[in-house]
Amino acid sequence: MGMQGTKHVYEINGERFLVADGERSKHVRSESYNFDFDKATGTHMRWGATFEDDPDYSPIGPEILDLEITVDGCPNNCDFCYKGNTNGPPINMPYERFVRVVDLFPLTLTQIAFGITTVKANPDFIRMMKYARDKGIIPNFTLSGVELTEEIAQEVAGLVGSVAVSIYEGKEETGYEAVRMLSEAGIKQVNLQLVVSEQTYDFVNRVLAAVESDKRLRELYAVVFLAMKPKGRAKGNFDPLNVPEYSRIVDFCMNKGLVYGFDSCSAPRFEKIMEINSRFEKKRRALKMFSESCESSLFSAYVNVKGEWWNCSFCEGEESVQPVDLLEAKEFFKDVWYHPRIIAFRERLLATTVDGCRKCPIFEDI
Repeated sequence: MGMQGTKHVYEINGERFLVADGERSKHVRSESYNFDFDKATGTHMRWGATFEDDPDYSPIGPEILDLEITVDGCPNNCDFCYKGNTNGPPINMPYERFVRVVDLFPLTLTQIAFGITTVKANPDFIRMMKYARDKGIIPNFTLSGVELTEEIAQEVAGLVGSVAVSIYEGKEETGYEAVRMLSEAGIKQVNLQLVVSEQTYDFVNRVLAAVESDKRLRELYAVVFLAMKPKGRAKGNFDPLNVPEYSRIVDFCMNKGLVYGFDSCSAPRFEKIMEINSRFEKKRRALKMFSESCESSLFSAYVNVKGEWWNCSFCEGEESVQPVDLLEAKEFFKDVWYHPRIIAFRERLLATTVDGCRKCPIFEDI
């Protein structure tokens, strides 16, 4: 990839970082931290002083922002919702607050994952995605399919990099129709998301069977498995799926040629699968390169609807961590990225690293 487009040099702790932001790609170059990001495909390659070097964290701010723009206003009322969202009136991030938050970040930000409850809950949702695009940031989001129409699918198709459709038991038809609408609108990366636990294991297998047989899912890009978070309504009611059963899910995907992935919370379990499943023996080292364990405040950020920075959305409200108010921040590096609270969490997370895999310092089950 060439270093074309708008260029900016940051100086942080005595090191110079060159950021080049072009129409199709974004790049960072420095002595200790580098990346190439393809805006069309989402391909992201990161390295340190050499290609073999894997940086512990980004010294120049996050690559990805998880941004919550709506709380509540959700008709699904899922019994495993870690946010505890209800179908009450939505609480939305105002557009002006959104702009204030996004403008605070350095040019290194490549993507925003918008946290919504439905596509219509925040009236500024489309406007926010357009603003992100204008800033050289690729917007993505997850939805259940409720309130999605053919018209909205067409409108978001020209803005997003990828969309994930969460499939819930008893509401599969809504999710499958959403996949169809988004795929037919021309979005190349439409993923299907499934929350995995002992209690949802049979349902996950039924959905995987549908992926193979349902014509509405024929353009599906990938299936993404999410770890159950022991938080909100899920706490005490769901158990993590054991490794052998998780391995059987992976085997099914491999046997059927399905593209599959995991959230970062699932990385420790996936790496255990690679240890016990002989199919991974020859490509274990290569796959570990694509397995990104917890990157909270290392390479990613989470900001809630109030404009508060928590290390990740699952940390929000936990006693052992405290937020940073971005609405009070004046300079990103001094007031946010190198804030004592964020440094403390970063060091706490890095201390959990075993054989390159970081473990959640908040929830032992994850």
